[in-house]
Amino acid sequence: MRRPNKLPILAARLWTLLLVLWCLPGCGPQKAAPSAKTAPAKIEHPNEGDIYRIVLTAKAEQRLQISTVPVELEAFSRKRTVGGEIAIPDGARVVVTAPVTGLLLNPTEDANLPEDANLLAGQKVTKGQIVFRLRPLLSPEREVPTAVERVVIANAKVLLISAQVTADGDVKQADAQIEAAQIALDRAQQLLSDRAGSRRDVDDAIARLDIARQSRAAAMARKQQLDMLSLEAEPRAVIDLPVLAPRDGILRIVSSSVEQTVSAAVPLFEVVSLDTMWVRVPVYPGLRDQVATESSAIVNDLGNSAIGVDVNPVEEAPPSADPLAATVDLFYELPNTEGRFRPGERVEVVLTLRGETESLVVPRAAILRDIHGVAWVYVNSAEQTFERHRVEVHFTTDKLSVLSRGPEVGTSVVVDGAAELFGTEFGAGK
Repeated sequence: MRRPNKLPILAARLWTLLLVLWCLPGCGPQKAAPSAKTAPAKIEHPNEGDIYRIVLTAKAEQRLQISTVPVELEAFSRKRTVGGEIAIPDGARVVVTAPVTGLLLNPTEDANLPEDANLLAGQKVTKGQIVFRLRPLLSPEREVPTAVERVVIANAKVLLISAQVTADGDVKQADAQIEAAQIALDRAQQLLSDRAGSRRDVDDAIARLDIARQSRAAAMARKQQLDMLSLEAEPRAVIDLPVLAPRDGILRIVSSSVEQTVSAAVPLFEVVSLDTMWVRVPVYPGLRDQVATESSAIVNDLGNSAIGVDVNPVEEAPPSADPLAATVDLFYELPNTEGRFRPGERVEVVLTLRGETESLVVPRAAILRDIHGVAWVYVNSAEQTFERHRVEVHFTTDKLSVLSRGPEVGTSVVVDGAAELFGTEFGAGK
């Protein structure tokens, strides 16, 4: 009997075993897939020209400490923005000239100070500070007298000698009168003691003695004054004259230097005080009646209206106008203790017009600006949802921004946390 071939059976069992081993990994318990993390903020429409919409989680909103306020409608005076120019007020600039012809020297006699030391324009000076020393140069005419002057001097000498002789004689005469009055007084007192005279005679003698003494004192004083006079030519000592700063301020122009010979009335330097400036605002004559000239205005740097300076109108300003530009000038007083503005600088001036109008207002902290200077606010459109809206700022006050275009009244805008939302959009936040 023939045995059956076992080779096909073994091959079939081997393939079955391999199939079972291949299926074992898939048949075991499966691990759970890790859950995806939830982002704290979701940004929609990442296009700067479109409206951004940021959706925050409750935890992210709490961490940013976001606060909102509604857009309000308030009545404000109408405004008009025009250009202005910073000017130096009348009386704030003083030009100092040389009092006499002379040589300019250093302000001090310090030997360590170089002879060519100069004060530079822009340095601060105080009232009474010595800026230069001026050594006068006397002309030959003042040293040598003319013929007429010599005749006058000779006559003066004769009169002086005569007056001195007369004064000396008056003193001697007064001495003789005193001596005679003293003798008369002694005789009257002796007669009174001998009971041969009267008390009246003694009193008269005392009075005459007092008069004689007073006359001598006057004559002696006159003689001393005349003895002090002398018409002899004395060498004239040249004294350096200090050239002082007339007020506190800044040296705007220094037109002379040390070791320079200057003539009388030549300008030496100019001192100007820039603590208070004027803003000259040229306006069209037809607009002048619409401007509330008694109200204050706001001055801003060109291109920077974020920080304005309140200025008051000058009460007594010089009337001025420009016929070529067809404008009249308004003047405002600008405080400038920090030196922020400079003479001749062009500025932006927001004038107050007569009458009031209602405008949208939001806190200044709610306004954000991008790299192009465009103003934006974040609107709380839904729960934990914020949209960035473009606005137009007309002008600003200490706490508010007045909008010429913006969200509707009552719309909630973000104040605290607005900068963080802005950084979240552009990737600056964490």
